[in-house]
Amino acid sequence: MEMNNQPLVSVPVITYNSAKFVLETLESIKAQTYQNIELIISDDCSTDNTVEIISEYINNGLVTYIKNESNKGVAFSRNRGVTIAKGKYIAFLDADDLWA
Repeated sequence: MEMNNQPLVSVPVITYNSAKFVLETLESIKAQTYQNIELIISDDCSTDNTVEIISEYINNGLVTYIKNESNKGVAFSRNRGVTIAKGKYIAFLDADDLWA
C-alpha cells in the first residue's frame, strides 16, 4: 500500500526477553519522519515481561504481533515476520536497537 506516493516499509522487530529496551525501540520507530510503516513484532517466546509491554503498546496503534509457542531462534522469528510483511521494502530492527 502506498501513502502519499511513499511505498510501504515493513519493519519486523524481533523480541526475546527485551523488556529493558523494547519500548524505546518501538518509540524510535514511531518517531520517524517517514510514516508509511508497517510494524511487525515477532516475539520468540519471551519469559520476562516483554509481552506485557508490547501488549500495552499495540493497543495504541496499528501493529501486527506474533508470538512463537516455543523458542525457535532469531532466524525463525525474522523469517516469520518477513512472511507476513506487506511492504515493498523491509527494514529490520532488533528490540535492543534504535533509529535516530
